[in-house]
Amino acid sequence: MAGRKMKLTGKKADKKYQRDRTQKLIEETKDYSLLQKTPPRILKGKAKWAYKRLYPVLNESGFVKQADLQTVVTLCMNIELLNEAYEDIQKNKISKATYRTVVNPVTGEVIANDFAGYRRNPSTQILDSATAKIKTLGEALGLTPSARASLLSLAKDDENEESLSDMLQKESDF
Repeated sequence: MAGRKMKLTGKKADKKYQRDRTQKLIEETKDYSLLQKTPPRILKGKAKWAYKRLYPVLNESGFVKQADLQTVVTLCMNIELLNEAYEDIQKNKISKATYRTVVNPVTGEVIANDFAGYRRNPSTQILDSATAKIKTLGEALGLTPSARASLLSLAKDDENEESLSDMLQKESDF
């Protein structure tokens, strides 16, 4: 059984060890490049809009850096997928009736259209999948209080050991 999720905070009303943990994460990543302000060229439409809306929040947090760009891009793409799937469901509903056409094998004439049941709109699966990915990516980027706390576990404790985030920072040419 997992313990409580860690909380990152700077509020005086919260516990001192939580504020100290938050400060440690900020200090550990202070030399990392900030997340780029302009959306990457790969993003179009609603994904680009999502990046512009998320950038101020992510930048203000102080936790998300340029090394996290691919995660941010993936989150924006899934937000666009979620929006498009939702619009399709609004237009075409969750399911629709399907019919089986019975054809005369000799003449090719349609004899009947028999009701075969209902078929699920494929956009419902896209909506479900995008929602799960957004939740996971949002937590990875620290967009929830508990997720921000779990980011501390990535902070390196040994100064001689290169962390994964350090390696990503060096390779960040997206």
